Amino acid sequence: MGALEEVRDLAEAVTRRRSLLLWDVEMGGQPGRAVVRVFVDSEKGGVDLDTVAEVSEEISRGLDLKDPIGGRYTLEVSSPGLERTLKSPRHFELCLGRKVVMKTRERLVGDSHRVEGVIAAAGSEAVSLDTGSDAVQVPYEEIKSARTVFEWN
Repeated sequence: MGALEEVRDLAEAVTRRRSLLLWDVEMGGQPGRAVVRVFVDSEKGGVDLDTVAEVSEEISRGLDLKDPIGGRYTLEVSSPGLERTLKSPRHFELCLGRKVVMKTRERLVGDSHRVEGVIAAAGSEAVSLDTGSDAVQVPYEEIKSARTVFEWN
């Protein structure tokens, strides 16, 4: 098991114990100076700073015990934010009814790789977007990147 999987397993255990949702885990940086980013949320939508600090402390202790990352690293724990990255079918399901923008590998709407709309349905193979003029089915494997769009009302 690689370092990313070990961090993900640890973060999943911590968030599950606290009845939170593990949104994503990312690792980056340079060899010997990794940056580990853990994004947590709640089913109700949002986490407060105290919860983020407690989760960070617990994950940090677990990483110190397991030591899956060679060398120095920085741990960053936060919420996924208002404009959150969508990577899995579960992410799309949790964001039903929200506006998203995505870039696709192939041109799906007109002459563009960009699709914008409201998530109408999220199945196991594709997400359905209401673009205002029509419904567009986008298979997950065609999605290059996707994120929610925060709209000021």
